Amino acid sequence: MTVQRTAEPRVAAVSNLRDARLALDEGRLGDALEYAEKAVSAFSWLDDAEGVAHGLLVQSVALGKRGLLPGALDTIDRIQVIAAANRHLGLEAWCTYSRAVVELRLDSRERSMHSLARALGLAELTGDPELLGAILYEQARVMRDQYHEHCMIRGETGRCSPDGEPCQRKLRRAEALCAQVRDKWKQLDEPVRLARLNLLLAHVRLDLGEIDRAQRSCQRVDRLLAGVHRPVLHAELLIARARISGARDRVAEQIGQLTRAAELAMTYLAREVAVRAHGDLSLAHERAGNLEPALRHARAQLDQYRIWELQQGRDLLRMREHDLSARLVEQLADRRFEPRREDSVARPLRTHQLRSSTTAEEINRRIARAVQAGLTRRGIEVLRRVANGMTTGAVAEELGLSPKTVQNHLQRVYATIGVRDRAGAAVWWVDLDSPLD
Repeated sequence: MTVQRTAEPRVAAVSNLRDARLALDEGRLGDALEYAEKAVSAFSWLDDAEGVAHGLLVQSVALGKRGLLPGALDTIDRIQVIAAANRHLGLEAWCTYSRAVVELRLDSRERSMHSLARALGLAELTGDPELLGAILYEQARVMRDQYHEHCMIRGETGRCSPDGEPCQRKLRRAEALCAQVRDKWKQLDEPVRLARLNLLLAHVRLDLGEIDRAQRSCQRVDRLLAGVHRPVLHAELLIARARISGARDRVAEQIGQLTRAAELAMTYLAREVAVRAHGDLSLAHERAGNLEPALRHARAQLDQYRIWELQQGRDLLRMREHDLSARLVEQLADRRFEPRREDSVARPLRTHQLRSSTTAEEINRRIARAVQAGLTRRGIEVLRRVANGMTTGAVAEELGLSPKTVQNHLQRVYATIGVRDRAGAAVWWVDLDSPLD
């Protein structure tokens, strides 16, 4: 089998960026950070400045959603300044959208809606269906959240919100936005994205009291996820179906669906989904007059919430360790972007020529294979120096890291490439020098 030398690293980079964005959508922030870091490593080696920027934006949003807001917003702003200086409209739009998503973490929905509107204006000029759909999806989500804030929480369903717009109109607007998202995302041929969209649409229709239409949305999710291993999405689908059962006074059926959803979510450590499932189970049992299980699930909800907070703390520590590289952001300022004509993730912006010496070609070949094996940029930097005989202290001093951080990177490298020690890692790195078949 013949493998193209330049195609494989690019395919891996694009795939990791796509997986990072999907993980971000599903709330798997730790996974999003890891995929984004791999994408940044690959795009950096490919000398694709825009690809590096997109990877950093995903990392920024992941950091922002976990609470590291100043660093996340600062990185987004710096990338946006570089994009504006190079008149790169598409990247500017992605920056504005990323800022809006982070602003939601600040509970600033009004400001976020303004940012989303600006991002939409820029995105419409680029015609990027993925970005257009993402912006419209977030707008629909925010409108549904506003409905619940203004009406459902107060028990005032149907009354006007403080800005004078009837609450029902917010839901209708959210439903119309979902239809626009569907038109954009159909072009991408990504069933998981469409499944998430239909789940949101099912909840909007349930809020409107349109049970049969919500049921049809759930059936579409079933078809889209057929043969797709997405257990967390399946758990969320069960929660939506449980709402339908509850609306039809089928309490026993509702409890069964929520029980399966909670078990599925806990099996795959989806704590946020588990919190919602146990909360709904407690309410369903209370509605059925089963006070003991209602109390038990209320306690389970609290336990899962505490575990979720601990998980967020661990992810936050991981994110601090894999902090956004200021050097990479600064590198972008030294590279020239070109105006976007087509999808630049498919056609990269190459701003520097690779060195043509034999040694450089060998190193680039090794880096390409290391990226394909799943190593991160920092892991490759550490591995290269260790393979050249440098001590942990020397590597730490050269890269500006602590010796413990270098050792942690080495342990991850060992686990990724399947070796036990430095000698095995060095042999693995040297063996990468052979030409690609």
